[in-house]
Amino acid sequence: EVTIYEAFHKAGGVLVYGIPEFRLPKALVQKEIDKLSALGVEIRCDATVGKALLIDELLSNDPDVGGYEAVFIGSGAGLPVFQKIPGLNYCGVFSANEFLTRINLMKAFDERYDTPLMPISKVCVVGAGNVAMDAARCAKRLGAEVTVVYRRGEQEIPARKEEYEHAKEEDIVFKLLTNPVEVLADENGWGR
Repeated sequence: EVTIYEAFHKAGGVLVYGIPEFRLPKALVQKEIDKLSALGVEIRCDATVGKALLIDELLSNDPDVGGYEAVFIGSGAGLPVFQKIPGLNYCGVFSANEFLTRINLMKAFDERYDTPLMPISKVCVVGAGNVAMDAARCAKRLGAEVTVVYRRGEQEIPARKEEYEHAKEEDIVFKLLTNPVEVLADENGWGR
């Protein structure tokens, strides 16, 4: 017997909240989740192991939460690593993980949802890995003018080549050999 504890309100992890629909259709992910359920796997959403549930409790004989013989920890996407520059706490400054989660899982682009995401017209994405490309391409689809800033040259871009090429085809601007030193804000505390 297998039980999956999912921290978010929808199963699928980074495949659902991190990877945009244009790269991985959510219907495909849902088919895989449905296959697991059909095999008898129980999926419990909104359950954060390590906070609401402790591993010791899961391994205990407590009939309400425990009784498991083993626990596998699939922690998913790691926490973002921010540069050590001033201004990262201003409004409108997001990690790519948060930005993608707001869009992909919480439907921030759709006015029928309550997920906050202010209207965006100009976006700077710092970094050039696959997650950065996803964030840049999502921002572009939201109607923003997008610039990717990366500290190294084109040959060192860590994103898959096709992701980089797709971003360029979508008129995303790349400023290479460039690195921010500070985020500035307007008089209302919004990052600029």
